[in-house]
Amino acid sequence: MLRQVLVGSPEVDAAGGWEKIAPIITGSLVGVLGNRRYAETVRDLWVRRQMLELSGDMREMVTRPDGRTAQDVVDHVEEAMLTISRDRSDIRTVGVSDSMASVLEAAQKASQIDGVIGTPTGYSRFDAISGGLENGTLTILAGRPAMGKTAAGVGIAIRAAKTTGQQVLYWSGEVSDRQISQRLLAAKTNIPVQCIRLGKNRGEEIARGEYAQGSPLRQEQWDRIVSAQLDAAKIPLVINDTPAITVAKLYSVARRMARSKKGLAMVVVDYLGLMRGTAQARKQGRYAEVSEISADLLAMAKSLNVPVIALQQLSRKVEERDNKRPNGADLRDSGNLEQDASMIVLLYREEYYLAKEGQPEQKPGETMDKFAQRQDDYHRKLQDARGKAVWIVDKNRQGSTGDIPMLFNGPQTWFRDVSEGEGSPAW
Repeated sequence: MLRQVLVGSPEVDAAGGWEKIAPIITGSLVGVLGNRRYAETVRDLWVRRQMLELSGDMREMVTRPDGRTAQDVVDHVEEAMLTISRDRSDIRTVGVSDSMASVLEAAQKASQIDGVIGTPTGYSRFDAISGGLENGTLTILAGRPAMGKTAAGVGIAIRAAKTTGQQVLYWSGEVSDRQISQRLLAAKTNIPVQCIRLGKNRGEEIARGEYAQGSPLRQEQWDRIVSAQLDAAKIPLVINDTPAITVAKLYSVARRMARSKKGLAMVVVDYLGLMRGTAQARKQGRYAEVSEISADLLAMAKSLNVPVIALQQLSRKVEERDNKRPNGADLRDSGNLEQDASMIVLLYREEYYLAKEGQPEQKPGETMDKFAQRQDDYHRKLQDARGKAVWIVDKNRQGSTGDIPMLFNGPQTWFRDVSEGEGSPAW
């Protein structure tokens, strides 16, 4: 295109023609394009211009409200800042030589490390497959109700915060901070959540089939709870339970945390379906809104250079088939989650579905022997599945996929590695 414009130009002919200046132009372009500092300067100037335009818009909206509230202005600014950040990450340009040098340096550092190279989740089998969660990536943790999404999210969050010593931001759109704290205390103390919530051992009596007002927690139980609270005070896990939050607002909170002395190790979203998209996306329908939220979460991960985990509900179609084990297709109604996620993990607890199904009933014309055999099979399956779960790594751009067997404690609502055992510390 450049040649078509310049060939035949009097100035070019006077300089010796296209053949004379072509090597000069090519060399200049190579120098410019290969100059990382130049590219960063151009990008920085572009961002500054966008921010200047935004400041003008903000002044206009503040001085001429036209029915807009102050909160409307704040929402607009936060969404615009996230858009600038996302666009900034989209136009990032790096020479292949610089990129390879960075990869080589990371590989050399990784060779010196015994553990994971990414952000550890605290679950050894999962970390072995993932290598730790890579900065700037989005991981989807999905399942049907009662599969333990929040239990998995909270477990990863507090273990990552404890291991790294950096802050982990946990946004909860459904469960309050108090309920999350109850789960953490239950897991740490081996006291059922219901007992901690009531301050009584009534939950244990109900589990035995008894009904009573319940007796107050024993002193040794209170001692365990207080000890767990003191341990939690040393762990930089931060919970935000603002309802229907936008990614822009969450990004604003996370950015402040990232700039603090303790830094930011990870963001966990519980769950993506409860976040609110922009007004424009909401007008286009739920699919467009979820796609926008997903893209913005990925942009946030890249901008903050931390891994983001988003919990998500799977399609109801899982419940309509005989085999309740989920697969990647059960996410396909959820916007562009499949494309945006570097890793997709599906949670499955066969015990829940077997218990929900209940004991088999005798079919018309079925012999007693066959009926007894079906009952035996059911009880055997239920016993084998009791206290167990599977984390299904359905997608992993940076590694292998497959099943990760886990232990699940219902009264504590907590996951553990199989190697940990039920009595091991939860966090």
